[in-house]
Amino acid sequence: MIPQQREEAAQALFTAFENASFIAPLRERYPGMSAEDAYAIQQLNTQRRIAAGQRVIGRKIGLTSITVQKQLGVSQPDFGTLFDDMSFGDSEVIPMARLHQP
Repeated sequence: MIPQQREEAAQALFTAFENASFIAPLRERYPGMSAEDAYAIQQLNTQRRIAAGQRVIGRKIGLTSITVQKQLGVSQPDFGTLFDDMSFGDSEVIPMARLHQP
């Protein structure tokens, strides 16, 4: 992907996040998208959220199971950033509006 495509993809994801809406997977719009592209897009949105006042509180890792990796056609775990608005304390109610697939 060229930088402009990465920026367009990041903006589409950011807008979907802000509107709590779904969009088609980016790989459908950008069929040649690589893992490097995906992490660059993620970094653009991390920078956006930090600029908007969000605070990074940790990191997350996913797809740690070999079985799930095979199901999804990937060969390694993935990772991302956790922000302060993603954290809920013990017994704290999580608003259903925050969840797409509760």
